[in-house]
Amino acid sequence: MEKAFSVKQTWLSCINCGHKTDLLDERIFRCPRCGDLYDIEHDLTSAGKSLAQYTALFDSRVSAKALNKEAAKYHSGVWRFQEWIMPFMPENKIVSLSEGNVPVVRAGKNLRNWVGDDIELYIILEGMTPTGSFKDFGGTVMMSVAKAAGIENVCCASTGDTSAMAAAYAAAAGIQCSVLLPKGKITPVQLAQPLVHGAKVILLPGDFDACMKVMQELVSKYGVYPANSLNPARIEGHQATVFLIAQHFGWDLPDWIAVPVGNGSNCSSVGKALRLLKRLGAETTSKILGCQSQAANPLALSWNSAKDQTSGDVFAAQDKWKSCYKPIIAGETTATAARIGDPVSRDKVMREITNSGGAMQIAEERDLNEAVAICGKDGYFVCPQTGIALAGVRNARRQGWISRGARVVVVSTATGLKFTDSAAANLQRDIISAQDCKTETVAKILKIS
Repeated sequence: MEKAFSVKQTWLSCINCGHKTDLLDERIFRCPRCGDLYDIEHDLTSAGKSLAQYTALFDSRVSAKALNKEAAKYHSGVWRFQEWIMPFMPENKIVSLSEGNVPVVRAGKNLRNWVGDDIELYIILEGMTPTGSFKDFGGTVMMSVAKAAGIENVCCASTGDTSAMAAAYAAAAGIQCSVLLPKGKITPVQLAQPLVHGAKVILLPGDFDACMKVMQELVSKYGVYPANSLNPARIEGHQATVFLIAQHFGWDLPDWIAVPVGNGSNCSSVGKALRLLKRLGAETTSKILGCQSQAANPLALSWNSAKDQTSGDVFAAQDKWKSCYKPIIAGETTATAARIGDPVSRDKVMREITNSGGAMQIAEERDLNEAVAICGKDGYFVCPQTGIALAGVRNARRQGWISRGARVVVVSTATGLKFTDSAAANLQRDIISAQDCKTETVAKILKIS
């Protein structure tokens, strides 16, 4: 099969030893020399464009006139930034469901009061996507690479959102998909999604980490093509989060971008995009606030330990952080999509938090659920993972990590409609049962009699 693009244009590079290999030939996505993860790199020098030329091009793609064009870059909030994400991908290989056209909104009054109204707080609502989560940002790029590489089957381990994304985009690409899910630890909606899209669903009697172990062995021993963030094509698409935020603010970046951290793909991609913008000459940058729940916080624990051992020096903590890291057995939490005790992308998370001069926070279960309820009072039904990030921002502001007046954007990773059971359970006390069906009874409850 003739390759879609040359290794000289786009290639894989090991994040540890720098070993390079061909993106379209790779199946294991682990460096054969040191075993670490890969980044995707592109030759952008041939384009010869300045940052201003790129941003003008991207802005032109969201005009009313552009919507009449058929190419994915005019309908997708990911492929809009193709020259930064996957510049050499042929149009006929792109698998898109018009994902990524999501809003950046100012936090409502109730949420601002809860977090602290002395900061400028925004949310990017990435649950407004075809499968209801941010995973679609990476899925469109990953499945396009799979199609360009001639892949016929993909597989993933998932806590729910990745399986929905992989199944939907595989269906659109005409590629078979299998998903490994932890039995009894995902919501009914998240179970239904891959089934609707025709994927083979396999329930394993363990947690996500057990599913991920099986998945990695399927990759290493049997050459199964991974749809997890082990596959760095996912990270390329997730970078659109930063580009959308920057574009919203006239190509100015906020002081902080707060993300919930599960397997680490979100934090990894935010950092990679920030480094790209800095390399292209962006005058501002953002710090990353990585947030984990109390039930699943191996990265935050290692971060805090490393910070303590280096007297709070963020940059000195990087190598120490890695030596402090220990996987944990994740506890119970409503934020099931982030219930991961041994994140695959941990090395990338460590790199990006440090490079951005950022920090990590731990959210208590009570606080993350309260954040979801508070958001709902402003009209936004967000997922529990978003609650982790919102609670993390509140903690960081109280501890002085986030300064007064700072502009902060929280990445809302999924729609709350995937987590209706937990949301309803946490708010059962607010339900009123009437004793009869009389209008007068209801009027009395409403205090209008």
